[in-house]
Amino acid sequence: MNAVVILLLAVVLGCSPAAAQALRLPSPPPARFEPVPGTRLPLDAILRDDEGREVKLASLFDRPIVLVPGYYTCPNLCSTLFEGVLQALALSGLAAGDYRLVGLSVDPRDGAAAAATRKRAYAALLPGGAADLTLLTGDAATLAQLEAALGYRAVPDAASGQLAHAAGFVVLAPDGRIAHAFSGVRFDPAGLRAAVKAAGHDAPAPSFGQLVLLLCAHYAPTSGRHTGAALAGVRAGVLLLPLLFLCWLWRRRGGRT
Repeated sequence: MNAVVILLLAVVLGCSPAAAQALRLPSPPPARFEPVPGTRLPLDAILRDDEGREVKLASLFDRPIVLVPGYYTCPNLCSTLFEGVLQALALSGLAAGDYRLVGLSVDPRDGAAAAATRKRAYAALLPGGAADLTLLTGDAATLAQLEAALGYRAVPDAASGQLAHAAGFVVLAPDGRIAHAFSGVRFDPAGLRAAVKAAGHDAPAPSFGQLVLLLCAHYAPTSGRHTGAALAGVRAGVLLLPLLFLCWLWRRRGGRT
């Protein structure tokens, strides 16, 4: 009995406000990346390319665009993200000219010099080289419009001068709409190929079987495991198929048991 009383007291004390306060985790930074498919980017936005020339965003949309937001002076995540995109593109089987790879600095302090430095490093890893790569910079107001359309928010850190931000990129259709979004820093080349082809309207809508296969292959690179949705879909299919077979058999027999 004494052991039960001690256990109950421990539970009560553990649930006290003081204990809850001690266990409360700090809030994550308000950075986000939540693109909404179908959202159109402001194509009249004026930016600057890696040579410092003014570029109207619409002028880049002669093919699907793989757009990677970040910033060129980032010492941590951005280069890892961009290298992950380059690796997936190199392994995707996409040919030069199938897409345009565009980097977008969300830091208005970045200029053409920083963009040019990154371009020299990245172009060597891209199948189409520099011809298929454009790195953009812009002023604060223009970047704010683009970030809003992308569902993207980077938060300045006053202590370090860096930007807290999420990792991911979007595939854009030639009319400027968001066709697909990818999160993380490592990506499935086949999934990226399918997204680019679909954005360019070169691929038919996937069949039900293809959707199931894509779901089952939905791999989370950050955890090294298949996603919960994929596993749930597989379990549901295992349970549902026998039931559908029994219903078919019952109907075939005219509803007789």
